Amino acid sequence: MTNHKLLVLSSCAYGYIGKCQCCEKYNLVFNNQLFIFSEDDLKQFRRMFEDEDTIFDAGDLCCNGRTMFMRTPMNNFYLMFTPKELEHFRNMLDDTFVMIEVNKVLQY
Repeated sequence: MTNHKLLVLSSCAYGYIGKCQCCEKYNLVFNNQLFIFSEDDLKQFRRMFEDEDTIFDAGDLCCNGRTMFMRTPMNNFYLMFTPKELEHFRNMLDDTFVMIEVNKVLQY
């Protein structure tokens, strides 16, 4: 088994985003979800948050307080957030891309 070394780029009370220095993949952990992305896939995922049609307020559709839904490319698969979680998630993504650029500058 490969020993993966994770460099945490951003974090919040709900999770973190880190880059595995061994395989060059980005781990995005939020609540009980784990996504593993290449850098290009992570950029594409972030672009989904900029599309106003992707995230919508579902009102009382769900009973757990998560009123903000995010459409995904998979049929009938949505990510659900409270407004506070969504804010933290977006901030974490933004902070990650700042750190990616900082790390690129520091490598030169």
